[in-house]
Formats: sequence, C-alpha cells, structure tokens
Amino acid sequence: MTPLLQFENITLRHPSLERPILLDINYSVQKGDCVVVLGANGSGKSSLLKLLDGRYRTNAGKIILKNKNILSLSARARAHCIHTLTQNAQDNLFLNLTIFENYQLIQKRNKADTIDSLADYLYSFNPNLATKLDVLVARLSGGEQQALALALAVLYPPEILLLDEHTSALDPKTAEHLMALTARIIHERHITALLTTHNVNHALAYGDRILALKEGLVHDCIERNDKQNLTAEMLMARCY
Repeated sequence: MTPLLQFENITLRHPSLERPILLDINYSVQKGDCVVVLGANGSGKSSLLKLLDGRYRTNAGKIILKNKNILSLSARARAHCIHTLTQNAQDNLFLNLTIFENYQLIQKRNKADTIDSLADYLYSFNPNLATKLDVLVARLSGGEQQALALALAVLYPPEILLLDEHTSALDPKTAEHLMALTARIIHERHITALLTTHNVNHALAYGDRILALKEGLVHDCIERNDKQNLTAEMLMARCY
C-alpha cells in the first residue's frame, strides 16, 4: 500500500545552530494512522510538524503527500489538506470573536447549519460550548478554547491533523479529558494524525505507532504490536 505521507531523507538546519534540528529523517505514514511523535524538548518534534504545514522548509530531502512533493502544493492547497492544533488557542481561533462568529468564518457557503445544530455539534466536544455561542472566545477557559479549536478543525476533517502538544498548557485533568476526546474523534472520523508529546504515558495510551526522536535523529520506531507490550518504564528506557 502506498503511504499517504513520506519523509525522505529530511534534514533541517538553522545557521545559528551547530547541530541540525533534524537529520536524515525517513518515515512513512499510512492513511488513517495516528502516529505519536515522542521525544524530549529540543528533539525536533515540533519542527517536523512545521515542515508539514509550511512554517519551515527543508534544507535537504523531500516530503511526499499523496505521491506529490509537498512543495508543489500551493499554500491554500496545503492548508486544505493539513490542519495544525497547538497549545496556543490564538493560533487557531479569533479570540475577539464569538464562538458562532468563529464558526461562520469556516462554514462552507452551501452548508445551512442553524445555531441549534451547531450547539448540538459542539455539545459532544464540551457541553459548556453549546450554551456559549454568543460568548467571546477570549472569555472561555483554556479547556473550552482547545475543545472548540478541535471541534472546528474536524468540522471538515483534514487529510492530516497535526497536534503539536495541544494539551500541554492545560491542567492535568483537563488535558487528560481533551487527549481522550481527541483520540476518540480521530478514530471515529478515520483522520490521519501526528501527535507530538514528551509524555510517555500519553504515547502508550494513544495512537497506533510511535516515532521517537532524539537530538534530531530517528531514535526508534515502535509499531502497534510492540507498543502494546511496553510499560512506561520500558518506553522511557528505550526512547530517552
């Protein structure tokens, strides 16, 4: 089966750094995969995602998406295929607009959803959102903002969803709830996803496969069957 996404000998450098941010990365992602990108701070996790969504550009190698070099896609075409969620709500939401106004900005013209149907849709992500359609996003809690960002991101599911430590700014209880919600949505909607984390428990609990990075290199690749037999202590020893 041809992979949906391929990293081929990807290298990323910055002039101010002696060591490459990423060096000779080779990895394939199949359609429907949820890959957890695991590693310490500075391992290159976020940089790998930024190469995908266009915030960074490779120094060497290429990224193939659906048999096409990703650089051949226009910014609009890439944005249509790939959506990124980060820990910062302002990266995905307009804080000075209401929930409903944020929704209207992405609503397709031929989609005639009512306020009631939007409330029903948002209820499954966070019940509070259904009662706050006319509230400014800036006035929502961090957990509500991230749940809203996720809901809007998958309203029209992208080809690839990038989750760049999107729960790391939340308190532990809220973060766990949002991680479980994210995993359920990805599974139910068959979304291909790459999720970065340095949390070994999250790496074990969520996703199909683990790509472990260390100092910009592929340190380990763990498939589903192998992952199921690991404990947090074993994964820590193996990947850090």
